Amino acid sequence: MRPEAADGSDEPFLFHLFASHTLPGMAFMPLDATGKEQLLLMQYRSMSATYHGQYPNARFEIAALDGRPAGRLITDVNAERVYYVDIAMLPEIQGGGVATALMTAALDEPRRLGIPGRAKVLSGNFASLRLCEKVGFTVAAQEPPYVDLEWRPAAT
Repeated sequence: MRPEAADGSDEPFLFHLFASHTLPGMAFMPLDATGKEQLLLMQYRSMSATYHGQYPNARFEIAALDGRPAGRLITDVNAERVYYVDIAMLPEIQGGGVATALMTAALDEPRRLGIPGRAKVLSGNFASLRLCEKVGFTVAAQEPPYVDLEWRPAAT
């Protein structure tokens, strides 16, 4: 893990990561490739601005595999909880246990601090829900279209 570059040099990778998850859902949109690219760019910029606006103190990190960017993790920490704002891996990386290893390591922080970890996942995002369940998150609440998840450190 490394911090996202402050100079914007990670933007091409981050846009590619976003597009790799969003573009398949646009397959049947009546837009040509240029229109889809413009829509993707607008959505990516909106998402980025929202994350930075809602979580101004969050850590924005790049996950690397074999020295190459493979994903991102955005984590917002306060005295009451560690909130996992976003985790995303390139589709070609998924299924190999990298995200599980990343989240398992990320849970060391709330474990060390003795506070819960939290995440909010779209109810249809089955891959993220499976990942969270695998590393020990449980459902705290259903707020359609989201599922609020919580991880608690083991009592000592």
